[in-house]
Amino acid sequence: LIPFGLGGDEPPNSIPKLMREDDAVGRGLSEIFAGYTHSADYSHAAVVAMIDDQTAADTVAGLRKIATWLSGQEGVDDVSLVGEPVLVDEAFALVKRDGARLAIVTIGLLSIVLTLALMDLRLIVLMALVIAFSVVVTRATMYSAGISLSLIASILTAIVTVIAVTAVLHLGVCYHSRRGRGFSPIQSVHEVMSRMAAPIFWTCATDAAGFAALWFSEILPVRQFGLMVALAAFNVFVAVILFTPSCLMLPELKWRQRVMPTRHLLTRSLRRLCFRIAAWFSRRKRLTVIGAALLMATAVWVVSGSETETSFLRNFRDDSSIVIDYGNVEQNLGGAGVWDLVLDVPETLSNSFLSDVLELERQLLEDLGGEQGLSKAISIADATEVLGRSPAGKWMSAPVRIAAMRTRLPTFIDALISEPLQESPGRRKLRVMLRSGEGLPAETKRNLIAGVQRIASQHVRRWESESEAASGGLSDATNALSDRVTVTGYYVILTRLVDQLVSDQWTCFGASAILIWLLMSLATRSLRLATAALVPNLLPAFLVLATVALMGDRVNMGAAMIAAVSVGLSIDGSVHLLSVYLRRRSIGRSTEHACVSAAGNIGAPVMLATLALVAGFSVLSTSEFIPTATFGTLVAWTLMIGTFVNLSVLPALVNALDR
Repeated sequence: LIPFGLGGDEPPNSIPKLMREDDAVGRGLSEIFAGYTHSADYSHAAVVAMIDDQTAADTVAGLRKIATWLSGQEGVDDVSLVGEPVLVDEAFALVKRDGARLAIVTIGLLSIVLTLALMDLRLIVLMALVIAFSVVVTRATMYSAGISLSLIASILTAIVTVIAVTAVLHLGVCYHSRRGRGFSPIQSVHEVMSRMAAPIFWTCATDAAGFAALWFSEILPVRQFGLMVALAAFNVFVAVILFTPSCLMLPELKWRQRVMPTRHLLTRSLRRLCFRIAAWFSRRKRLTVIGAALLMATAVWVVSGSETETSFLRNFRDDSSIVIDYGNVEQNLGGAGVWDLVLDVPETLSNSFLSDVLELERQLLEDLGGEQGLSKAISIADATEVLGRSPAGKWMSAPVRIAAMRTRLPTFIDALISEPLQESPGRRKLRVMLRSGEGLPAETKRNLIAGVQRIASQHVRRWESESEAASGGLSDATNALSDRVTVTGYYVILTRLVDQLVSDQWTCFGASAILIWLLMSLATRSLRLATAALVPNLLPAFLVLATVALMGDRVNMGAAMIAAVSVGLSIDGSVHLLSVYLRRRSIGRSTEHACVSAAGNIGAPVMLATLALVAGFSVLSTSEFIPTATFGTLVAWTLMIGTFVNLSVLPALVNALDR
């Protein structure tokens, strides 16, 4: 009497019962699983794996080995491994590789710059010690505190290098300036430490503030990244204090004296260029300030209307293997986006209630279906309805049908209906599995998710009204509607991820600006100078984001993190410029002369460091992971614009405000 042949042995047959054309249940199950376990034309088969989220990385690695083995089997081709855990694993691997490559290239280029600019190998040793100390101590501290090093933490070494190299270059310029005036090595070291300790401290503090502002993000890895880099910035200052005296007291190389004229020619040329730029803009201070304000306002207006890219798949280049695999699934299995609608339902399910669930699925497909919408919606209601097509199954109640299905498909049935909930007696969770295209436009995805939530909420309200009417006004549903209707899954999470990043970006950006302004006020003891330092350093971030929007590109994860981070990266030049400016003012120089002189004094090391860092971050532009490529490109442009702004707009602002 029980279907699926459980009542006794079946007669020998090479075709399983559920695959015979005359079996109604088999045909029904084939319809349900079309798009999941096989294509509608049976040309493609698929294995649906349900994995433990805690061991996703290890499981994906094992699945890759299986896919590789399977692709070598006879009669098998077009083997594709897809799914949101696979996307995240692929992204992590690419970012980790790019982070290591960025660190190597950046450190190598900066070593060359230090050698050409100052002809002093001791500074390369100092830079290596500062970077190594800062990275190791930061990672050890994070590990000891139980904070995991997430995907975006892989660029820590490169960020530390950005902070460290500016400090080392300024230390080297100051040291050799003193040596050129006839100071002994130990006197030069004493002068360097007493003169440069304060500006380097404030540089590291403002860098730390810029990244610490990421703590206001709602996304945990972003918060941890901000905390980690803020800690690393302070470790850079500690390392500079620890290692600078010892490194600079090492013996000087004799060959250095022979190449000093060449080095002086390079630095003198850069210094003159910086003098001319600062002087030109400082003399036209009113025009410069007005132009910068208009440019800022325009950039803010453009950025406010930019669109975000919520498709995680679009973070990979079109010719990458993961995109090709997804295209294969999208073309042959009706969409690779898998997500869920979870409903809070009564513990005891009736056939009539399951019919209501089928009606909900039909409306979802009617209202939201199509090429740009849902392609599939299945639940336990579909499975029991198919079982009801058999001669014996149509007389069974819903619980008996579910029990019968569980004997042959235990994992699948357990994934569709939960056990009774301990926290809500008399209730359980029912899953409706949804399928749609992974590469849909951002707005389409948002509307699709909102549409599923809306339609499901309407049906749940109607079910409750009918239940209350049948029970005399009493209902067993005690949870809020938001708890009884949940749209979830990786598809939904990743869709909302970039939206959250962009939303957090402005909160973090505001926090970063306020923190840096307060620190600059303490460093300069002047609210006007602090304002003059902050305003031009906001400009590079808005300019690069506005450029992204004007080029028609959507803001992705790489671009979304630029705003808060860029202020911390570009403020270093402002700190050193204002430090020199205040020293010039203290000896009686005029405002215009002091700010132009300061720009020329710090210009050479800042320009050399920027040149190497731009080349280093530009390496990321070739990454297969588009957010990494975007981040590298935009950081490079931010550094270039920030350097120019610090040598032009900042002197003009200081000249205008500090009277």
